Amino acid sequence: MHITPVNERPKLAHLLLLFIGFTLLFSLGNQTLPLIDRDEPRFAEASREMLQTGDWIVPHFNAAVRYDKPPLVYWLQLGCYRALGSTGGAGAFAARLPAVLCTALSCVMLAWWGARLGGVRVGMRAAIIYGLCVQVFVHGRAAVADPPMVLFTIAAAWAGWEWLQHPRRFVPALFFWISLALGFLAKGPIAWVPLGMVAWAFWRICPIARNTEEGRPPHWLTMLLGFVFMLGIVAVWGIPALLRTGGEFAAVGLGEHVVGRSLVSMEGHGAQNLMGYILTLPLYLITIFPSFAPWSFWLPAALRFHWRNPSPGNFYLGSGVVITFVIFTLSRTKLPHYTLPCFPFLAILVACWWEENRGVKLWRNVALATVAVFALAPLALFGTVRALSVTENMVRSLSPFLKAETAVALVDFQEPSLVWGVRGFVNGYIEVISADQVSEWLARPGLRVCILTEESSQKIPGTWSQIQASGWNFAKGKRVALVALRSEM
Repeated sequence: MHITPVNERPKLAHLLLLFIGFTLLFSLGNQTLPLIDRDEPRFAEASREMLQTGDWIVPHFNAAVRYDKPPLVYWLQLGCYRALGSTGGAGAFAARLPAVLCTALSCVMLAWWGARLGGVRVGMRAAIIYGLCVQVFVHGRAAVADPPMVLFTIAAAWAGWEWLQHPRRFVPALFFWISLALGFLAKGPIAWVPLGMVAWAFWRICPIARNTEEGRPPHWLTMLLGFVFMLGIVAVWGIPALLRTGGEFAAVGLGEHVVGRSLVSMEGHGAQNLMGYILTLPLYLITIFPSFAPWSFWLPAALRFHWRNPSPGNFYLGSGVVITFVIFTLSRTKLPHYTLPCFPFLAILVACWWEENRGVKLWRNVALATVAVFALAPLALFGTVRALSVTENMVRSLSPFLKAETAVALVDFQEPSLVWGVRGFVNGYIEVISADQVSEWLARPGLRVCILTEESSQKIPGTWSQIQASGWNFAKGKRVALVALRSEM
């Protein structure tokens, strides 16, 4: 079907049911699954330190400034810590709760916007398609910046669509710029994809802009003033952060982690040379199939249909997909989830295509089977992952000996998940020392624990009490044996 606005509204009860259902689905097992990836414990620990220090402006991880992302996700996690706690399983659940709520709200927003684009059934299908794809199953519960960024990307794209149709209405324009600002505060400039969508529609003078009630698209001066307004919102946090860090938040946060990721492969995520870069250019055309599964099976047919049957709606949604893919295809640093911001647009496109090209029975069977898998997987797997995690095993074995005043040092195993786990018991920050400093460091007064690999521990002189643990370092995908050397003083 063509995406032609019908301006229907879903029932409030249906939206509430959608929100509750996805909140429960993405909350399953979150208190059991450890923060195993490097990004999750970095965000979670930085938010906990923000709570402990009262510094809401500059995030820190283990007392070092963390420039990687703007502060919105830390603020959201901080609020959840205050309500639920920040240690153990409750801490992991609280760290992931903002992602869960943002994902559920994203589904609600898609249902509402989709209903205005193609009818209530299209909207509900779009919400369920987005919520029930593999990449959202993974990142919809993750304690990272992506879920709030996607939420405000959807909000900005929807507000931009309404603004293009009614350029003299103040409310859509206001929501558009506010959403862009909040998206930037979640994960930086990638949240500005809807700005490109609106600009593309504006400069192409597409039917969205040309056939408005008022007879003309938004004036360029209005766009400029709105952009300044958006920057003003960001500046409320950005200026104090720049002043506090001497400009480093922009130089490192934007220069290294945004521009740098585009020009070089960071942390091994991407090709290291020109030939490898060329070979990885089609990467996202491949990863979209497992990431958007099970709906990716019908994605080529849906995109082909919309290409052959252009309309203002699929032009607008398609521009968001194209912009996202072009940005990350050209970037040197690549990870499968980077294209997540365009998944809501793909969900609406597939939902609209499904309305006329596939039956209700097939839809229902696919959705129910996916819900069953997504509900059973956390119950079946998350406990096993926890039992296999080397950091969880070490923290669990070490916890009876960790007190608030215990000093802890790491040598050659410095995973963020270990910092997160240990700092749930001690007040001080974790030190990083070399192997030849261990004996002298342990001999200092006070309760002390030094954690290192089993191989390195065999080279440390002295008869220190030992606690051993083994398991998988999931961040690197290998098995590790750790030893904690403990002083009795």
